Amino acid sequence: MHGYRSGIPDDLAKAGDMAGRHVTGTGATPARDTVLASGQRIFTFVEFGPLPVISLRHSGTFRTLARTWRNLIDYTDSCGLTQGVQLVGVVYDDPAYVPAESLRYDACVAVPEAGLRRLPLPADSGLPVRYETLGPVWCWRTTHRGRFGTLSETYRRALDTTAFQQQGVVAPCPNPPFYEIYRSGLGAAPDDDARIDIHLPVA
Repeated sequence: MHGYRSGIPDDLAKAGDMAGRHVTGTGATPARDTVLASGQRIFTFVEFGPLPVISLRHSGTFRTLARTWRNLIDYTDSCGLTQGVQLVGVVYDDPAYVPAESLRYDACVAVPEAGLRRLPLPADSGLPVRYETLGPVWCWRTTHRGRFGTLSETYRRALDTTAFQQQGVVAPCPNPPFYEIYRSGLGAAPDDDARIDIHLPVA
C-alpha cells in the first residue's frame, strides 16, 4: 500500500485550530439538499449514513496513520472486499487541542450490510476491527479538491459559520467527529487531484 496517505495530513497536526471562526447559536434546519455558498466554497445539507463499515481505530500521531490504513486494506482485501469499496475516515479529535499521542481516528471501509454478514467475527480477524454503522446524522457537506497539504485550510474555512449565520440556518458543529469520504482513493490520485467529501454534523 505504498503511497497511501492519511485523510488528515501531517500539516493539519501543525496547523492549529480546525474550528476556525465559529459563532455559537442556533438557526433553522434547512431542507435536504439545500445549497449554501460561502466565498468560493459550496455546502450541501445532506444526511450522512446510515453507512455499514468495517473500521479500525488509529490512536496516536497522524504520521503513522498510513500503517493503520494498510492493515485495514490488507484485511478487507483478504476478504475480497477491496475492489470498488468506499473509503471513509472518522476524525474524533482536533490536533490543535489534543496531544498527538492521544489523537483518535477511525479508518473505515464501507461494505453492504449483506457483505458484513459473510465476514468472520471481529474476534477472529486478527485485528481489532469493528463492524458498525455510521450515522445517520445531518451534515453540511463540502468537497476538498487539491493537495492533501491544504486540507487543514479547507477545514478552517468550512467551519467559519458567518455565512450560515447570515442565512439563518443551523451551522456545522465546530467539534469533531467529522466524516471524510475519499473520492479519489487514498494515494490513488496525484496529490494535486485529491478529492475528499467532508461531512460536518450540524450543531
